[in-house]
Amino acid sequence: PRELLSKLESAAVTGAMQGERRTVTMLFCDVQGSTTAAEQLDPEEWAEIMNGAFEHLIAPVYRYEGTLARLMGDAILAFFGAPIGHEDDPERAVRAGLEILEAIGPYCSEITRKWNVSFDVRVGINTGLVVVGAVGSDLRVEYTAMGDAVNVAARMEQTAAPGTVQISESTRALTAKLFEFESLGAIDVKGRSEPVEAHRVVRALPRPDNIRGIEGLEAAMVGRDSELERIRGSLEAVAGGQGRIVSVQAEAGLGKSRLVAEARAALDSTGAAVRWVTGRALSYETNVPFAPAERLIRQIVGVPEDADAGALWRAIDEATRDVLPGRFVEVAPFIGALFGATVPTDLRSKVDYLEPGRLRGEAFRAIGELLAAMAEETPIVAVFEDLHWADSASIDLAADLLGLTEHAPLGLVLVFRPRRNEPSWEVHEAAARDHGYAYEAIELNPLELDEARSLVSALLNIDGLPDRVRELILSKSEGNPYFLEEVIKSLIDRGVLVHSDDRWVATSEIVTISVPDTLSAVITTRLDSLDDPARRVAQAASVLGREFRYDELAAVLDDLTRIDEGLVRLQRREILRETARIPKRRYRFRHALMQQAVYDTVLLRRRTEIHATMADFLERLHPERVEDIADHHLAARRPERALPHLVEAGSRALSTFALPEAIHRFETALEILDGQEHADGNSLRVVLEGVGRAKEMRFDFEGAAAAYARLRQEGQARGDLAMGLSGRNKSALISGMMFADTEAALDELAATEAAARAASEGEGLAEACMYQCFLRTARGEFDQVEFYMAELMSLGERLHDTETMLFGMVHLANTLMLATKADLAIERGEKALAKAEEYGNLRYQAEILTNGLPFAHLQRGEVEAALAYVERGLEIATQIGHHISESFAAIIQGKVAMSQGYYADALGLFRRAEAAAQATGMPAFITLGRCVTGTCYSAIGGPYVQQATEIHAETLELSDQPMG
Repeated sequence: PRELLSKLESAAVTGAMQGERRTVTMLFCDVQGSTTAAEQLDPEEWAEIMNGAFEHLIAPVYRYEGTLARLMGDAILAFFGAPIGHEDDPERAVRAGLEILEAIGPYCSEITRKWNVSFDVRVGINTGLVVVGAVGSDLRVEYTAMGDAVNVAARMEQTAAPGTVQISESTRALTAKLFEFESLGAIDVKGRSEPVEAHRVVRALPRPDNIRGIEGLEAAMVGRDSELERIRGSLEAVAGGQGRIVSVQAEAGLGKSRLVAEARAALDSTGAAVRWVTGRALSYETNVPFAPAERLIRQIVGVPEDADAGALWRAIDEATRDVLPGRFVEVAPFIGALFGATVPTDLRSKVDYLEPGRLRGEAFRAIGELLAAMAEETPIVAVFEDLHWADSASIDLAADLLGLTEHAPLGLVLVFRPRRNEPSWEVHEAAARDHGYAYEAIELNPLELDEARSLVSALLNIDGLPDRVRELILSKSEGNPYFLEEVIKSLIDRGVLVHSDDRWVATSEIVTISVPDTLSAVITTRLDSLDDPARRVAQAASVLGREFRYDELAAVLDDLTRIDEGLVRLQRREILRETARIPKRRYRFRHALMQQAVYDTVLLRRRTEIHATMADFLERLHPERVEDIADHHLAARRPERALPHLVEAGSRALSTFALPEAIHRFETALEILDGQEHADGNSLRVVLEGVGRAKEMRFDFEGAAAAYARLRQEGQARGDLAMGLSGRNKSALISGMMFADTEAALDELAATEAAARAASEGEGLAEACMYQCFLRTARGEFDQVEFYMAELMSLGERLHDTETMLFGMVHLANTLMLATKADLAIERGEKALAKAEEYGNLRYQAEILTNGLPFAHLQRGEVEAALAYVERGLEIATQIGHHISESFAAIIQGKVAMSQGYYADALGLFRRAEAAAQATGMPAFITLGRCVTGTCYSAIGGPYVQQATEIHAETLELSDQPMG
């Protein structure tokens, strides 16, 4: 067909025919028993039969804009989704399959009668990931698909019964609300270890109002209150006898149809007498004249969508005679003729000899008369749904009806995606230009983060969903309700999220979320509309990441002119947006899922090339971007070159308490080291220490213990005393602090201390002393703690290790304060503060200023001095984000306020202390934060006693945790 041919030619020009990874729906159709039939007939006769059959097999494929990939003697192979993608390719393929059977049925009967051979067809369909593109040699080139999904589609066809359409589970899941199916159980597929579920398509169902959403889950509309009020105001004016025009404009998934549905429900709840009619445009009918307009007219005159031409005329006849009896002859024939109704012979003369343009003009006039007359009896709201997919004739009708709102109680609701270069936008411009006084243009934007959270809560009972999963869902959907629902649905379909005991539970760790096929189709459709420069730029940019810089793109694409052209087009198509020009031009994909969907189309070979080029570029010019360099090296399959960057990235993440990221980086590095025959011992030590420390901070103490045990074993096996001591010390601390085996832990630390002293291994000795302090502080053995803190100070000076020295000085002062030796604590604390200031160490300045020194002054009753220290420490702690010091500062300020009777101020300060403690993620400080809040409630008394009791009960539970 001409329209499809032009799209295919455009696809060839834009590069869509080149190799890509795509999710495609494949349709196989063959003649069953063809071998036997061909044996009985002359080859010329059989060729004649098959040529006639192909006409029936191919036409439905073209009607739904599929690509005829191959003719195979007695069969065809068609693609839906390549090289031209649509949002609903699985639906198109199934409808094409059903229409093939319907169209060829009479032909099969004719062949059987004429040639006395059995002749029937069967259809098999599957949806899956394939590589598509032009393949072959200089002698022959064919656009084809390769991959396991093609084999599954062929197996669906081979096992289908004659005269049926058989589809895989992947296709059924994407079309579940549109067709009736019969399950056929599991089908074996050659080369697959697991069978594939198959289904027979029974029939197409009446199209539901909404095919989106999650079955069994509903949520109130959120974040659209102002938009709902605006559309309600216009519709209430229509109910009151005025004409109004409303447009609802938004990209896919932002809730256009939902907003209209909510507005209708709100209006109906008032008892307003308003009649609603809808003309819905379907994506595969863009070249079918008046498709949505006819649906609108059929609803206006009250005839079902599948009623024949005779029934349509009778309905037009009755409706026109009812409201326009005197104008019947000037109205009904024109409407009937435009939409193919069976106009009676005595009225045919009104329409038979009119030029097409004149007939359309008269029909538009007649539709306006009929609609206005009906609206005078009962106000009408006419909805043009998905106007961006409407054919040009239906769009012209919508534009023509705008003027009708000036003198009839008619509401026109135009629902479309805001594409300025498409005909639907012209209707919006005409309404704004010529009917602005009656026109309300509503644009929907993505939900704000809090609104998106509310939607997730409504859908999934957020209390039962892990925070990490919730945040991952929110980050991927970025405020698009449809995207959010599809991401959740994909997790449910994969069995990763399950509903149990009125809660949603993640059955396994969710690290990443892939793009659901439904969303991939929406995004790929936009990509297919791009020309070659823009397409190449989009794909290369997707490999660079969600955000990228112009110079990075130029490093992987050498034609700067085409880069500039492509970037302009991508911004016009709202795929990218420029985020900065100074000092470097930066760009960002408008949506994370958009970037991922485009990335998924790039061939692995091309991805690898771009990742490798980018890694080399960053190593030369931006070596500080270790995270990006590591990721690009890994994606380029160069793990050895990624290793040092992974280790550095893990260390950085650990230092900023980005613990999941740190664990991921270190464990990836560990996998690489384990694959090397002679792994570097220094790297292995850093990685194992990093994994253990990160897991320890996440309270995965078993995981931390395992990492430290391996660290000890590796040190022994390699004869590396420092590595072995590190593993022994850290294992002892875990054992003593987390598993309550304090005596054995102290014995082990004494042994490592002795070994370190004998070998003059200062680092191991310092660590053993430090861990002795931790364990003995918990036991209240302050004399021993003082001894080891002094030892740490001495070691730090001897080793020129300021961190160890300052640790000893600061914590010695804190220990003396805990032992109520206030005078000595202040003396030592001032020396520690001076040293910390001398070395510019802000962390230890914050610690001593918010802990040892102010608490010691409070012990001496010197409140003003204590508060002065706290103010200095809090300023530093806030500057560097040291939450422990922030918590202690608020606790001291709160204690002072409470002692002076300012309970409201104290409560606010204790709550601040609790929040800072929560930010540390450490049970000891969280427990402390809850405890001081409860203490304040107790001091206030009265109605707060019950709350205090509850908080103290929670605190008691928290204190049972390790380090609590």
